Amino acid sequence: MLRILSWSGAGLLVTAFLVGYAAPYLPPARFWWTDLFAVLLPVLAGAVGLLSVGLMGQGAYRQAWGRVGVGTVLLLLVAVRFGTVPTGQASEGEAAALRLMTFNLSPVFARGPDRERTLAELVHREAPAVLSVQETWMKTRPASDGGVPLVSWPLRVLLEDSVGYALPRAWPPETMIYRPVLGQVRLDSMSVHPLPPSGGSNPRSRYTRTHFTWQGRPAVLYNVHLHTVGTRPWDLRGTVPSLGRWWAFLRTYREGALHRADQARRIRRHIEQETRPVLVAGDFNSTPHQWAYRHLLQGLQAAGGGATFPAGWPLVQIDHVLAGPEWRVDSATVPELEAIDFVSDHRPVVAQVRWRDDYEE
Repeated sequence: MLRILSWSGAGLLVTAFLVGYAAPYLPPARFWWTDLFAVLLPVLAGAVGLLSVGLMGQGAYRQAWGRVGVGTVLLLLVAVRFGTVPTGQASEGEAAALRLMTFNLSPVFARGPDRERTLAELVHREAPAVLSVQETWMKTRPASDGGVPLVSWPLRVLLEDSVGYALPRAWPPETMIYRPVLGQVRLDSMSVHPLPPSGGSNPRSRYTRTHFTWQGRPAVLYNVHLHTVGTRPWDLRGTVPSLGRWWAFLRTYREGALHRADQARRIRRHIEQETRPVLVAGDFNSTPHQWAYRHLLQGLQAAGGGATFPAGWPLVQIDHVLAGPEWRVDSATVPELEAIDFVSDHRPVVAQVRWRDDYEE
């Protein structure tokens, strides 16, 4: 009985691992549920790695070469997916690199002098030349009113002279923008683009596209925030018994996964039409092992960084920076908790990129 239970548990573990492993390559319309296994893939991979070593050792001892083969295949799968984590290359000179930070400034953290000071200190310390933020807003006015936009408190802090950031030189008039970009370099213009399902009416369901100039060369930055994963089971109210909460969660998770897939397709099509070098930054609500992230990654390179959510105890990486082939990624880091405590429930990602030596306009 113990042997049966042990092999059954091992089989379930391997099955869950393989489902999560395959998630980025399966059509989300039918296989949206595989994203749930993909979230847990790093943990599953660690357990499968230990199981593989045990199978190989036991198989070699008993000359059961089938077990050795199964263990070897599983270990190779783990190594292929997790053996080369993008961490960037060594920087050859700070002056030649562009520092880009993406940060979801969640509104669940109320404003206040301490939080404003912490945010300013974080930005000062990391010193990004371009700052891509989500979950904060600016509202542009008609040109007849002088064109100066209204901004939320995080932007107001970042636009202070002591912090030293500026908005793009041009933006669409009379528009609510939830994916603003700020810079210490020249930001030429910002445009706003709707995403399914409600981008035509809901300003939160849009991304921004910012033209900027770096070292005399034009580039474009996509600031994105893909659809939420939905309400978590433990956050649902009035759905009893507990099984009802999980069904409600699965319904909202399926809806969110399909929306994220549609949004990733739309953004991917726009990137493919670009004639300028591309950077993509933001909150993907998708880990590197899920379909939406992998779809956006096509033709681009991942900066890496590490887990970003939740801020107090980061478990998953859902905030990302991607770079086109014209760029070379030097490094990507996630700042330590002390620098961002009480600012957001996300941690930022700070990437450093430079033009490739063989890139010509």
